[in-house]
Amino acid sequence: MRFVVCIIVGLCLTSYSSKLLAQAFGGNLPSQNITSPDRIGNSPSVYYYGQGQGVQIDINLWGEVKQTGKMIVPYTTDIISLISLAGGPTSNAKLDEVRIIRYSMQDTTAVEKIIRVNIEKFVETGEQSYFPVLLRGDTVIVPGGALSALQSFVSVLQIITAVLQATFLFVIINQNLNR
Repeated sequence: MRFVVCIIVGLCLTSYSSKLLAQAFGGNLPSQNITSPDRIGNSPSVYYYGQGQGVQIDINLWGEVKQTGKMIVPYTTDIISLISLAGGPTSNAKLDEVRIIRYSMQDTTAVEKIIRVNIEKFVETGEQSYFPVLLRGDTVIVPGGALSALQSFVSVLQIITAVLQATFLFVIINQNLNR
């Protein structure tokens, strides 16, 4: 009997914690796909956009967008199109502080370059001539505001609480079975 109770508690905890982990760290469960690109392998966070014509580049997209992950896009994709392919920014996104992290080689040393992009300016003016060209291997980060940080903190607290509840439930059931 104790073994059956352990299995049930373990299954409930695993199911609930995976959903909370996905919420806390910005991922979506596979059934929540927002866009319909072709997937690469079994990974739900790598997406292939395009019809196979032309050169494709891989861009990492992190932060406050609806679908984060590695995007394989045509080399002509700009930052607005990239964020749009990901379902757009979330309501917590700070569009005036978007960063592109790019690595390049100088002699034998990898050099990190951070490019700041103000997408809010584009929203206001429609001008995108100052947008840098995206290159293979770039990482685009759309940061969130204070509310985003608070939501992440609360999500992590929910995971910890779920684990503690399951542990206490297991201890209580175990004590009752031993009586």
